[in-house]
Amino acid sequence: MDDKESIQSAARPETRLQKSMRGALRWALVALLAFGLGALLIAFALYVPARQKLDKANTTMTANTAQITTLQTANATLQTNLDSATLHMYVLKALAGVRGASLAVAAGDYAGARLSLTQASEALDSLSGLLGADQKDVFTAMQQSAAKALTEVQSDLKSAQPELDQLTSNLVQLEKNLFTTP
Repeated sequence: MDDKESIQSAARPETRLQKSMRGALRWALVALLAFGLGALLIAFALYVPARQKLDKANTTMTANTAQITTLQTANATLQTNLDSATLHMYVLKALAGVRGASLAVAAGDYAGARLSLTQASEALDSLSGLLGADQKDVFTAMQQSAAKALTEVQSDLKSAQPELDQLTSNLVQLEKNLFTTP
């Protein structure tokens, strides 16, 4: 007889309590295994697809953020161009009014000269809010020159011509300074 046989014959027979404990332990292991498999099934059935959707949403959000940044940059550029075009429009409108007044003075048309100077003054008033602080002094001088020309038109039509010529020269110089063409 070898050692294994001697150990088995020396061991006592299993009791009913031990058999039921072994059965309960087996059922507990089966339940634990089923629970683990259920957890894995839930992870693969629910978590993985949700994670993929989240990754896709993050990618979409990143792309949309980049697109928004691009659009904001384009919008800022367009706004700058619009502001520049508006400023240029008012400079040209003032210049057209002054030149119209010069033509009316040359033709002896008091009403036309007054109307053109009024339009030029309105354009200059609109320009006052658009020009920078460094140009305010020159601009104030132009407004005063327009007011003086309007006063001279009322008293003596021909006496306003030198003031109109100076105002035309100042507006042309302002246009050249603001809108240099290459």
